[in-house]
Order: sequence, then structure tokens, then C-alpha cells
Amino acid sequence: MPNVEQKEIADNLMERQKLSWKNLNSNEIKAAWYISYGEWGPRRPVHGEGDVSFITKGVFLGLGMSLGLFGLIRLLANPEIPKTMNREWQLKSDEYLKSKNANPWGGYSQVQSK
Repeated sequence: MPNVEQKEIADNLMERQKLSWKNLNSNEIKAAWYISYGEWGPRRPVHGEGDVSFITKGVFLGLGMSLGLFGLIRLLANPEIPKTMNREWQLKSDEYLKSKNANPWGGYSQVQSK
């Protein structure tokens, strides 16, 4: 249907709806419902048939590429493991924190001075 005819039908239905709904027949009620809530104009579906799979593939492809780029940059920027990441450093830092009564959830548990 051309847009002009659609507009005429919608305007005619809007005028008829201002009167009592008992005067409308079942086809006019169905048409009024479709105009108000149907899948056309502002209420048409945002995505088409194959759009969801296309978007999902694109998201996963983008995530994979970004993780690959992150790993590559991290590998090329500093191929050596930082000295704070070895096992000896971790054990010594744990011993130091135990000697200071460190609490990872509430901060240092120090004796309150008077």
C-alpha cells in the first residue's frame, strides 16, 4: 500500500476511535491494534533474520583479535618475566606480610596506642 493510503486509513481509524468502540467492527479493532502495536514503523524489529548470528560472530571475532593483539604486544614489549612474579619473591613477600600482621580484607591489624 502506498504511504498516502496508509496515512488516510490510520487517520480515519484515529477519528473513529475517538467515538465509542462499540461502533467499530472487528476488522477496524484489529487494524487499530496493529497500527498501535504492530511490527511496523517505530515498533518494527531492530534486527532482521540473520543479523543476530552475524553480530555474535563479529563480537567473538573482535574479542579474539583483541586478545591476540594484547598477547602479542605483551610478549614483544617485555619477553622476560618480572622478578616479582617468581616463586621466591612471592614467598618472601608472604613472610613479610605475616610478620606485619597484614590482613588483606581489613588492612593492617595493629595494636591501638593510647
